[in-house]
Amino acid sequence: MSEPSETAEPPQVYEILDGVRRSKAALICGHDAIAAQENGVGPEMQIPLDALRSPKDEIDATGIRGLSWGKILGATQNSVALPPIEVAKGTRGIPLTDVVIAGDDFDAFRDAFQQ
Repeated sequence: MSEPSETAEPPQVYEILDGVRRSKAALICGHDAIAAQENGVGPEMQIPLDALRSPKDEIDATGIRGLSWGKILGATQNSVALPPIEVAKGTRGIPLTDVVIAGDDFDAFRDAFQQ
């Protein structure tokens, strides 16, 4: 008699409720996982970045939103602890690797003042 085959359960996938920028910054900086809370409550857990789905297909890095993106990216590059992202179990959205960063015409201007 043959033994029953063991089938691995697919990894849990999460939808990002709050924290697309923090997640994308972590991905760009080479992190494998990010601190998260399910539905914004409960214990903090580490979720693999490839298990996250974004409701946004683009991060707006223009104007005032560009300042926010720049601060988040800079903090992540410097290993500053940011608040955990909020997630829910689910598969809606797109993988973080498919989220694009919309450019900013003021990048050079902003960079000049950050030196």
